[in-house]
Amino acid sequence: MGNSVPDWEYLPELCLLTILEKIDEPISRVQFSVVSKYWHSLFNTFLDIKRRSSTNLVPMLMIPSKKSATKRKIYSIQAKSKIAEIEFPKPYTWRYCGSCYGWLATVDESFNITLSNPFENLSIHLPQFDSMAYDSGHYTYKILKVVLSDDPLLHPNNFVVVVIYSVYGRLAFYRPCQENWIYMDVDEDQSLFLDILFHKGLVYAIGHYNNLVWFDVNGVEDDESSKSPKLNTLVPTILRLENHSFRVYLVKSSMGNLYSIHKHLDFEEVGERSVHWTKKFTVFKLILDDENSKLLEKKEVESIDGDIVFVGDNRTLAVSALDFPEGQPNSIYFTDDFIDRDTYEILGPRDIGIFHLKDGSLEKYYQFKSSHKDLSPYIWISPSKEYN
Repeated sequence: MGNSVPDWEYLPELCLLTILEKIDEPISRVQFSVVSKYWHSLFNTFLDIKRRSSTNLVPMLMIPSKKSATKRKIYSIQAKSKIAEIEFPKPYTWRYCGSCYGWLATVDESFNITLSNPFENLSIHLPQFDSMAYDSGHYTYKILKVVLSDDPLLHPNNFVVVVIYSVYGRLAFYRPCQENWIYMDVDEDQSLFLDILFHKGLVYAIGHYNNLVWFDVNGVEDDESSKSPKLNTLVPTILRLENHSFRVYLVKSSMGNLYSIHKHLDFEEVGERSVHWTKKFTVFKLILDDENSKLLEKKEVESIDGDIVFVGDNRTLAVSALDFPEGQPNSIYFTDDFIDRDTYEILGPRDIGIFHLKDGSLEKYYQFKSSHKDLSPYIWISPSKEYN
């Protein structure tokens, strides 16, 4: 009886698609596709499935309207044209302090935070935030950033809202099972947080001085007496100028890798005031131990797994170049999120553009209009899949 040798070329389709899903390196997937015509066909099928199932659709730019206080324009950077206008039930605020999964976050003078989805015409009113009268500045900047763990439409009872608030960059979070916010207990010199990332059930936060922490909200009780969860430090705050970043972001690539992205600014004098411009970005890959969430390595890189990253007041988002073929791989699309109301009054939030990691060059994706200088900053928003 002869030995039966499996015909590897014609393994079942599901088996080969599963193998493709397990392959992390893009070059290995390309090598897979050239084995045979059959495998090449399955490779294209795999790409179609990935595109259809992607939750990281290319965001659009939301632009204020000079003509109406309740309307905003949506600009597609793929089509390079305005594709729609959104009508809001109320006059829009000076600034949106978050944009996740199509939901926009606003705060009013009484520190009530509201999540609004203009594509579904829905709103979620969150509990009132504790007064921050000790903070100076406009009230819309006392809430620096609002980030959601999931889309409330898909997970109405199981999403988490994390807020970075006050000039000290403190942290608080809320879940639908809570009556009030839970405020993280952290020293002022250990906070100064700027961005949030949800990863494998944990919350990661990064700050001005590259300080990196994580905490777990899953074991926290629902009642008001709950103590805040323990804040675990991966990188401590070291108050040195060389550690300082004006803006820093955390992002998970389409390949599942974690990166920190640091914005570097230049300043120049305009009259008696200083205005800023983005000079460059630097990117670091963060390698974690999945067993104990320890940071194993942090290294500067010139690639974000080939992704295009969108940064600003929105949830930091990485989009695969497969889903955005019009974009340049390893590029960063940025809006003006450097908080300085005085500067805005002079020139407006006009520091927008694309930074290319490959050669360090900058270019524009949209020409800022001087008529918008007194209006709120532009922000990235991710419409639902059905919206076009």
